[in-house]
Amino acid sequence: MTLESSNTTVGILYDIENAPFEMLNYTLGKARRFQPCRTIVISDWEERPEQKRWEKLLRRPGFTFRQISRTFLGKNSLDSALYDSAKLLYEEGVRRYFIITTDSDFVRIAQMLNSKEKSYIIGVGTKQASETLRNAYDEFIVYPAEEKETVRKKHTRKNAETAEKAEEALEKAEPKANKKAEPKKDVKSKKAKANKAEKNEKEKPVKAEKQEKAAKATKAAKTAKAAKTVKAAKTANDEQAAANAAAKNAKSKAAPQAAAAEKPEQASHVNPAAAAPSAAPAAKSEHKAKAAALPEGTFAVRLPKTLRKQLEARMQEEEVTMDELITYLLMRGLSH
Repeated sequence: MTLESSNTTVGILYDIENAPFEMLNYTLGKARRFQPCRTIVISDWEERPEQKRWEKLLRRPGFTFRQISRTFLGKNSLDSALYDSAKLLYEEGVRRYFIITTDSDFVRIAQMLNSKEKSYIIGVGTKQASETLRNAYDEFIVYPAEEKETVRKKHTRKNAETAEKAEEALEKAEPKANKKAEPKKDVKSKKAKANKAEKNEKEKPVKAEKQEKAAKATKAAKTAKAAKTVKAAKTANDEQAAANAAAKNAKSKAAPQAAAAEKPEQASHVNPAAAAPSAAPAAKSEHKAKAAALPEGTFAVRLPKTLRKQLEARMQEEEVTMDELITYLLMRGLSH
């Protein structure tokens, strides 16, 4: 098949099996950048005879549409037919191409178009195209995401600029608003302080009265406590004095009785023949000397040995002193 072309011709290789009609229509719009020149669109149009729109597309002015024949049927038959057509265009001097596909098998067509003299190849495919396919072209146009992303970026940039302007306007307006709000704030704070001072003035007499009552109650409690302590101490002193007086009286009454009890025992042990009249005054003076040697307020009592032994045994049994035991006995005798 002979294709009339030259270096002012643009070749468009359309993978009709893997690219929809919209992608071809989109590419035809992009190809106008190279005009005025001849544009040849090559594909197997008979493969999709049911699509009436091909007929309408074939009548489109400014483009030449060529039908290619496959040398064999099956997988990659269209790729091989397009490869053969691209090779013919390349040998006739065409150096500008559009390849419409997302199939990575078309990489070998791009390599062939750059085998001897480099061509300028623009690929058109979806975002699923591999990096190998993209790198094989001089340009790669994503359909349709790239245009949508461009529009979205424009809107995003516009929104960002609007937001920045609004923020700047807000920053400029904020100091003015603060200046206007400050006097009101001062008036409110002054009014609040005045109300608080007035409230404190009203509460002062009540607080003073409460403090005075609390001080009186504390003073009365301290006075009552001191009086109670003095009374208790006086009562204890009176009881102690009464006990001392009772003990003293008991001792003074018990002295003659103890002396009387001691005399019979002494008489039973003393030999009348040995007792000389001259010894009595000496013993009496010795007893007086011993009594004088005792501390003031105490007196000596001589007890019979039997009574003393009984008292000592009772003292050990009760675990008390001799004075305590005698005092107890005397008090007991006085009570009967």
